[in-house]
Amino acid sequence: MKKITTTLLSMALGISTFAQTEITDTVSLSAGYANQKWYSLANDEQGTAQSKDNWDLGFEITGFSASIIANTQKASFMVYKTPFSIGNFNTLDTAGIAGWPTVFNSDTTWSIGAFNKGITSDPFDLGWGIYDMGTHFVNGDSCFVIKLSAASYKKFKIDNLGNGIYNFTYANIDGSSLQTHALAKATYPNKNFGYYDLTNNTEIDREPATANWDLTFVKYTTFIPSAYGVTGILSNKGLKVAEADNVPSVETYNNYSGATFNTPMNEIGYDWKSFNMSTGAYNVSHDTCYFIQTANGDIWKLRFTGFGGSANGDFMFGKTLLSTTGIEDVAGNTISKFSLYPNPVSNGELHVLFSSEKEVNDVTLTIMDITGKIISAQTMNLTAGFNTYSTSVDELSSGIYMIRLSAPGFTNVQKFVKQ
Repeated sequence: MKKITTTLLSMALGISTFAQTEITDTVSLSAGYANQKWYSLANDEQGTAQSKDNWDLGFEITGFSASIIANTQKASFMVYKTPFSIGNFNTLDTAGIAGWPTVFNSDTTWSIGAFNKGITSDPFDLGWGIYDMGTHFVNGDSCFVIKLSAASYKKFKIDNLGNGIYNFTYANIDGSSLQTHALAKATYPNKNFGYYDLTNNTEIDREPATANWDLTFVKYTTFIPSAYGVTGILSNKGLKVAEADNVPSVETYNNYSGATFNTPMNEIGYDWKSFNMSTGAYNVSHDTCYFIQTANGDIWKLRFTGFGGSANGDFMFGKTLLSTTGIEDVAGNTISKFSLYPNPVSNGELHVLFSSEKEVNDVTLTIMDITGKIISAQTMNLTAGFNTYSTSVDELSSGIYMIRLSAPGFTNVQKFVKQ
């Protein structure tokens, strides 16, 4: 259930003050934190909720680090980096496994997964293999043992990454049930990772496109200082987050201009809450908020209002869009992210404000209800400079609606509330 509140802020476009909405939202991972969810600050939950346990390995699709992550939050799941070279895969056994290092994903960057740990000073060493400048392949050089459960172990190697395809091999420790697989990056265009389930020997398409989400609500491993499972929020690639502590009035504090924005994906993380041993419930810090700069430059404020714990996995928070900036489309036309006012709107006209550095043709404004059903659409040409569009909302029923701005090379959506 979303709740709308408003504060007055000035528009950078030289317009008088307008109603800026705070949207109070809840994201639920269900009892026992059973799921993982992805979230867009502009457009709410993205994709479908995925079981946190429906994958074992994730292979980086976009980026240059060839990160391979492991689902170390599954019960009994563990990854060991063995002392065996890749040439000894067939004779690998688990004698001495108690002394082998266990490896985990980084909790600060998506670019270092569990299988990338142990990188040497060699700039071409990716942890699990070595990059060959001649062939442009990453050739595997390491063997791993993956503990799937108390009684199930697999030996595993990444043979190579070349031509956009991860080739890997795994089997039972005695060599039985040998499997080879090729996971192609092209299968998961514009996504961070493609996933794999070692139990069912199948690929899993589980996350939304990278451009469609900002935050993921998930269980993950942090280090305090040893590896420890926590539930919290990780940021997408390209996001920056500033934490403001000891704020006297977190509801009205919007001073992000002097804040230091950081890139670690766990900048929000888990420690905005603490467990109260007396009440058996979680306390949320009410003098802390976060300013989030999205990949396209928007600034949002996020403040937490509650946390349900393992009983329901509910994250409760308020979010406010504080600033918008221009984005550049593939044709080189810079169009400002548009603003809507008044928002919420009762009756009369809703005004859409945006600007363009150049003339842009075939721009479409579409009004949709919350299910995506199109109510109206209009195509127009933009002039260089400031543009306005007004539409009557008298015929709309009370509820949440969306306006989609589509121009050559990009599409963006803003929501408004009809009271």
